[in-house]
Parts: sequence; structure tokens; C-alpha cells
Amino acid sequence: MSFSRCIRSVGVHFFAFGLLLVFPAGCQRTLIATPYAMYGDTGRETFERTPEALRTPEIPVIFVTDRLEAKSDEPDPRGVWYGYGRDLWMSYGVARVGLGKNVEWATLVDDSTRAARSRSYTPKVVQVEPKGRFGNALLFYEAAEGRLRVRADAIETHERELEGFNALLSEWLGRTHRKEVVVFVHGFNNRFEHGILRLAEAWHMAGRIGVPIVYTWPAGSGGIKGYAYDRESGEFTVVHLKLLLAALAVHPAVEKVHLVAHSRGTDVAVTALRELHAEIRGATRNSMLGSRFGKPDADPMTTYEALRLSTLVLAAPDMDLDVFAQRFFGENLFRAAERIVIYFSDKDEAIGLADWLFKSRRRIGAMRIEDFKPESLELFGATPSIELIECGVTGVNSHSYLVEHPAALSDLIVLLRTGAPAGSAERPLTRPVKGIWGMDNSYLKPAEPGAE
Repeated sequence: MSFSRCIRSVGVHFFAFGLLLVFPAGCQRTLIATPYAMYGDTGRETFERTPEALRTPEIPVIFVTDRLEAKSDEPDPRGVWYGYGRDLWMSYGVARVGLGKNVEWATLVDDSTRAARSRSYTPKVVQVEPKGRFGNALLFYEAAEGRLRVRADAIETHERELEGFNALLSEWLGRTHRKEVVVFVHGFNNRFEHGILRLAEAWHMAGRIGVPIVYTWPAGSGGIKGYAYDRESGEFTVVHLKLLLAALAVHPAVEKVHLVAHSRGTDVAVTALRELHAEIRGATRNSMLGSRFGKPDADPMTTYEALRLSTLVLAAPDMDLDVFAQRFFGENLFRAAERIVIYFSDKDEAIGLADWLFKSRRRIGAMRIEDFKPESLELFGATPSIELIECGVTGVNSHSYLVEHPAALSDLIVLLRTGAPAGSAERPLTRPVKGIWGMDNSYLKPAEPGAE
């Protein structure tokens, strides 16, 4: 192949890769389909428990970002907007997603609990209100006597910075009966608004329970070099995600944290947990974060206890299989969360392109059952805290099935709502082989969808 043809081939693959990962979130579209788990009486009863302050035609979510503020000659009517530049600080605030004109809560609930809707809803970010910032990690350290050490006032300074964030979180926790936080980490080539839209829609469809936080890192530069830029942005953002997870863990009113990561965001989340896991276990006590989780002579805490990490969800993971195995079993990372749920599909075209790009033997998100070695299946089968779920659903984007398909999103909703294990009455997943669970388009689908 000539050099010019090679360059054109790479460009075509990257262009297709970007479309597969971003197009569904970037184009104008309607509100995602009602999950089967929210049909009829179950859905209506769930929405009856929605806090009064959240029964609004708009969907609010908390955002945390280390993106730089986007510069523009004209003020953005939506408020402050963020681009793909990297910021040493984390900004936080509230973003609101509108669903169109003349939306009424009662009608929205009715349409969110059945298949056929009375009208169309078009999700758009309509307001972004920053509240403050924290987490410039470079300010935690100082040079003294020729060595780098944590500043004596680092924790005190950091906690002062966190006061505004903690107040915002306390406000949200105060109006929900579920003192739980769901953190969503998006993937490659997502702009600022994409993760907000994804979490807002899914959180609404779950009945607006708990506190939704979208962690939006500086991805989305686009172009042929976009994946390389986003990959390095993923490395840049790890320390900030660690700081956010640590802040949630020490907030007195937070009872549980659920971390949901998609695509390239799974590597960001897993790397952050890997480093926190080491610090909590005492491997790096000379770190500002490590010192927040007790002293070396204290009784050791498990990582999930220290982080209050109830559930780690890895959806369509853009992670190499060998890297995954080393981290989860070689470094005991499977102990970082009380339960780890991994959704994968051999129909995932975007992950297939990542296989091509990195020459992976296989990436987790596009695994086939036959790719798992018998000894691997034995390990997974003997580790009930890890659930591998093959999503054989069709009819939606092959990479975004977890938040677009009513069967897949139903499983996530039931998982976070009840904590029920795979194979239980609440989550009657099939088991094609030991160590693997499965679903198809009919999973949790009522006999008469949409029936009153």
C-alpha cells in the first residue's frame, strides 16, 4: 500500500470511529426509549417517590470537569461552556437539560412509563451554572531540603476549597431519600454536553433517585489525531477523578457511590481506582490522598469500604483484555468495589475499530464468549463480586446500547435500585456458560409493553 493510501485508510478509520462513538449523542434526537423496568405501575410508583424539588420539566445534573472554559466572542446564552482544553483545576456546578417547549411533569411521567408517547421530547443542555472549583494537585506539594513532600497545609487548604462542593452535594442529598451518588464517566470524542445528556436521560428514566454527577474530562478535540489527544487527556484527568472520588468518600452524608464508566472512560475510571487502591492499602503514604484514609498503624479498610464504592459499572470497555486481567487479578483490583459489572457485546463496531488501531488480541468491550479461556471463566465463576454480561441486544447504536436499549438500561436501573445479583428474580439474566451472564432484546420486557 502506498503512503498516501495508508494515510487515507487511517483517516477513514478514525472518521468512522468518531462517528460511532459520538454521533448518537451529538445529533438532534428524541428522549431515549422507556426502559422495560419502568413500564406501567412500577414506573409510576418510582416517579411518585421523586423528590418534589426534582419534579421539573428540565433535568438537572451536577457536573465536575477539568475542561478549560471555551472562549467565544459572544456570550453563550446557556451560560459558561467548556471545550476540550485541559485545566489544572476542576470546575463544578449544575447543568440543566431541557426536553422541549411546554413540557408538563405529569405528562412527562406518563410518557416515561410506557412505550408509545403523547409527544416528542428533544433533550438539549439549556443552562450551565458553575458554582466553584477545586483540585489543582500541583499545589499540594512543595520542595523542601531537596525533596518533594506534601505541604503541611495541603489537606486543610483542599478542604477549604471543597466547602462549596460539599455544600452543593449536601443540598442535593438533603432532598432525596437515597443518600447515594451515581458518577458517570464518558468516553472518547465526547464534548462537554454529551456526558451531561447521557446521564440526565438515564437518571430521569430511573425515576431521578439519588444524586447524579457527570464527570466530563477534556475529550472531543476531533480530527485524525483526536483519539491520541483524548487518550492523553484520559491520563491527565486521572488525578482529578481520584480527588472527586475521595471527596465523595469522606462526605458524611454519602452512604454509597456507584461509578458508571463508558468506553474510553472505563480506562480512566479503572486507572483512578487502581491508584486509590494502592494509596488506601498504604503503598504510597507520602501522598495527599493516602493520608486521608487513615494511618499506617490503624486497622486496614478495604478499598470499597474506604471509597463507599458499592458498584463499579464498565460499559463497552475500551480496554485491552491482557491489561484488564493484570489490573483486576494481578493487582487485586476486583476488591476495589463491592460489585463490578461489565457489559460487553461482540457487535460493538467502535470497539472493533479500537482492536484494529491498537492491534489488541481482544478488547473487553467486544469480547466473544469463545474468547474466554476456561481458566478465565473459572476465575470469574468463582468471583461473585464480578458480573460479566454479554449484551446481545440489537436495534440501537452498537456502542451505546447500555443507555439506549430498554432491556440493557433496565438491567442497570434494577442493579442500582435494588443491588440484586445477576440471576436473581429481579435480574433474571441467562447464563450461557459458567462465569458469563447474558441478555437479549426481550430481557425484562413485559408481556404487553405499554399496557396500562
